[in-house]
Amino acid sequence: MKPRSYDMRRCDLATVAELVTAFHGYGSMGRSITYAFAVYESGRPVAVYAWQPPPPGAARAVCPECPAGVLALSRMAAVPRDARQLRHVSVPLRAQMRQEIDRGRWPVLLTYSDEGQGHTGHVYKCSGWEKTVSSIRPYFTDEAGNRASSYSNGRHGTRKLTRSGTTVIQRWEHWACDRGAAAVHMEAAGWCREPVPGHVWKSGNQAYTWVKTDPVEAPRLFGEP
Repeated sequence: MKPRSYDMRRCDLATVAELVTAFHGYGSMGRSITYAFAVYESGRPVAVYAWQPPPPGAARAVCPECPAGVLALSRMAAVPRDARQLRHVSVPLRAQMRQEIDRGRWPVLLTYSDEGQGHTGHVYKCSGWEKTVSSIRPYFTDEAGNRASSYSNGRHGTRKLTRSGTTVIQRWEHWACDRGAAAVHMEAAGWCREPVPGHVWKSGNQAYTWVKTDPVEAPRLFGEP
């Protein structure tokens, strides 16, 4: 493996949010993350990436046999090109997908490009994503005029948002296994779903969590022999 020509590290939510607020077209983001990375130059972040599970409906649409195995790149932002040495933000993104994220736990990666923001998805194409479904969707803005999702804290409609128009959203996917095999892939990597003792949801249904056990058979990932 070649040494990286850039300094990429795990980071916290605040680091991502600072660049997203300043340089992302939506200007805002959620309050939880599963993974967050930043590329640093001279001690300051110049590109950031935030990952978290998508809304349940989006996860089921991509991977109906195992929605819990879907992880979304929810935000990516960078300072202007002339303010950084990093030429291609797709290079650190590709490294995260292949080396930093546990693809046994998260066999399916998901993200979107918004044509209304002038995005073509070129970064995703360069980092190995597959272009799949596109659709026309409404978009919403908050009181500050920033783009915002109608889905927050596990529900739709919990925030005061204004429907501001429509845009074309392109879906991109990256699979670490064959389509339809996500559940088997996770099991082979040692991940299993177990009930949380004494914990039920408001619906009364038993709550579950995913835990890592000994792998049954090491899954083959990304060109390993």
